Amino acid sequence: MLGISRRALLLIMGCVIGVVAIPSWTETLRIEVTRLKLDLGLKLAFLVDTHLHFLGPVEENLLKIISREDPDVILHGGDVIDEFTGNLDLVRRYFSSLDARRKYAVLGNHDYWSGNASELIGIMRRECGFHFLIDDVVEFSGLRIFGVDWRDDRRYPRIGGTDIVLAHDPNVAPCVNSAKLILAGHTHGGIVVSGVTIFSNSIYSRGLYHLQNQGILYVSRGLGQILPFRPTSPLELVIIE
Repeated sequence: MLGISRRALLLIMGCVIGVVAIPSWTETLRIEVTRLKLDLGLKLAFLVDTHLHFLGPVEENLLKIISREDPDVILHGGDVIDEFTGNLDLVRRYFSSLDARRKYAVLGNHDYWSGNASELIGIMRRECGFHFLIDDVVEFSGLRIFGVDWRDDRRYPRIGGTDIVLAHDPNVAPCVNSAKLILAGHTHGGIVVSGVTIFSNSIYSRGLYHLQNQGILYVSRGLGQILPFRPTSPLELVIIE
């Protein structure tokens, strides 16, 4: 059997890494818009996992899409920021530019782990018009929206009597009784190849799930990440009508 030189081996490894890394990096820049037709009587835009580090082309593109879609309600499913968000003034500048009649949000794990959750809530409430739902419910235009707070143990209370459940973690779903819609993120879409989930941090990795007793769950791939690496998982904005 012929041996392989070190130079040839490094070249092969470089090509393999390039084949994986370049498309993965490209997916950090491309936003896909997913539309759900549920006849809720309102138009909702669901954002999650923005992981805001700077204001770049993705953020600029999202602002244009939201302006064009003109939603009645903007819902943010958490991980607004993370440990690498250096300046919360970015939050004020960005999220104050998102326009809707109502704006609601929940916290995700990285919002808490950043150590800036309280400051984040204050800025988004005072200067961006977001109301945070910390295991709390609001009613708007006939729809009851319940926001689930993140828990590190991922054990959630029973949730009932609501139309929409807004959560960061899709593991909330088994705890929900009869909601019309559950919205979550956290997984960044996992890694899915040819329809097979190779890796996910939840049993619900991405997309639409029809749950027997809990209604419909939609897990968004999200709009950002800590590191610029998204194999098989382009950015996603969800529009519900």
